[in-house]
Amino acid sequence: MKVLFVSSNRFREFLMPMPLGLASVIAQIDESRHQIEVLDLMFSEEVEAEVKSTLSDFDPDMIAISIRNIDDQCHLDTRYFLPEAKEIVDLCRSNSAATIVIGGSAFTVSPVAIFGYLEPDFGVAGEGELVFAELLDRIEEKRDWSDLPGLVWRGSDGIEMNPLALIEDLDSLRIPRRDLFDNQRYATMGGLGNIVIKQGCSFDCLYCDSPHVMGRRWRMKSPEKVVEELESMERDLGIEAAFFTDAIFNIPLDHAKEVCRAIIRRGLGIKWVCAVNPAFADRELFELMREAGCTVISLGCDTASDKMLRVLRKGYTREAILKSAMMLEEMEINYALWFLIGAPGENRETVEETVRFVKERNPFMVGFHVGVRLMPNTDLFDIAVEEGVISGDDPLMEPKFYVSPDVRDWVGDYLSEVCSDNPRWSVSR
Repeated sequence: MKVLFVSSNRFREFLMPMPLGLASVIAQIDESRHQIEVLDLMFSEEVEAEVKSTLSDFDPDMIAISIRNIDDQCHLDTRYFLPEAKEIVDLCRSNSAATIVIGGSAFTVSPVAIFGYLEPDFGVAGEGELVFAELLDRIEEKRDWSDLPGLVWRGSDGIEMNPLALIEDLDSLRIPRRDLFDNQRYATMGGLGNIVIKQGCSFDCLYCDSPHVMGRRWRMKSPEKVVEELESMERDLGIEAAFFTDAIFNIPLDHAKEVCRAIIRRGLGIKWVCAVNPAFADRELFELMREAGCTVISLGCDTASDKMLRVLRKGYTREAILKSAMMLEEMEINYALWFLIGAPGENRETVEETVRFVKERNPFMVGFHVGVRLMPNTDLFDIAVEEGVISGDDPLMEPKFYVSPDVRDWVGDYLSEVCSDNPRWSVSR
């Protein structure tokens, strides 16, 4: 079967990511059975012309479209990307008889609603590497596909969806086909080579749907597998800098340390950045990370107010953030702070407490984000329904945000002023 893979993401504002999910899906396909073509629209200046030309030249039997983002997560000047994805689906539909399949992290947010809007033939929600490869084989062999995990399709009674399934053995996955994408161009335009080393989340943050989507158990690649992949990125593709996309690098702590030791033993030169939970960090970890090539650490704190840390259910205190920040400054390791402003209970006192914390420290970079993107299957969703921010049946296919009424009218301008004198500080709202 001839399969055209399309990466629809064209958002270029921040750390443009190579389509890692799509590259990983492609890697699991038996290329002795299926012919593959890739169309990455990130750098396209003439999307319609490129899509039409590729469809005409390749004449695929199946078109797999990856959708990375629903929106840019800015609540005042939101860029909504699903209409662009809809245009691509419609363009493929009108210029090809191929079966259309959609997937990606954006699709997984609200699969049934997005499927109804985009109108493909199939959708794959959740971790799609193994499911897509199996779907492809079954369609080619004319076998039943209706039991595949995470599959979405239109049945006789409407849109149907199977429960998600998780990939338990991440080491069993083949290394993503990064070679099919222009890694050097991504690097030139400010992107980093990206890598996943674990899936899952055992935490209970108020606003996050990761435990629902990825499960609450940590599923990890072995340190040896991580190093093998990093070495391939460096040796085969010339990637000099990588981003560990895991929401938290240092949990479990022992795994993070072993990954660093494996990188050191292999003698890799690739530099990398990651996010760290300050409650699970110690000097040995930071020393190992530095020796292994980590150049910037993001302390994923969301706020520096103890009250708001409790509201957001982060599981640690302002003191833990302070301890990690001071340790990194003492060790001369660059770190970044990212804050999420406007959750329930946020007020002038809590905002100013966070700002004071930043001004007393010396971070490499600071970002304030006003408004908390509402996601299905979260407790913040329930709060927003109770307060009348959204209706209980809102699938959140279109972006909606929670902003505390005590800060809504002034906090954006205030933070813009706070950031105005520091080129490495920014606010999005």
